[in-house]
Amino acid sequence: MRAPPVDVYLQWIVDAWKSLPDELIKKLFKGCALTTVLGGSEDHLIHCFKTNSEVPSGLDALKKARMERSLEELEDLIEEVDLSEEEYQEDSDSSFIFD
Repeated sequence: MRAPPVDVYLQWIVDAWKSLPDELIKKLFKGCALTTVLGGSEDHLIHCFKTNSEVPSGLDALKKARMERSLEELEDLIEEVDLSEEEYQEDSDSSFIFD
């Protein structure tokens, strides 16, 4: 008995994917972190971070990394605002005339 041609295998794969409900496919991709929300609200869906999985401490590490990144971004924004204020400080202060 010979194996079926490659195009037959490919058609089996296409048919199998089409037979799966869309919600199941979305759920599976979220579990792999391929389509989770960037803000972290779906991080708990990542399969390898579950309690009995490969990296059970990964969720805490990811949360910590997100927090550190947010703080760094906030510090950068504050520094940017401070630089802008310094740049325009002379102009804005000298435009007022006090009697």
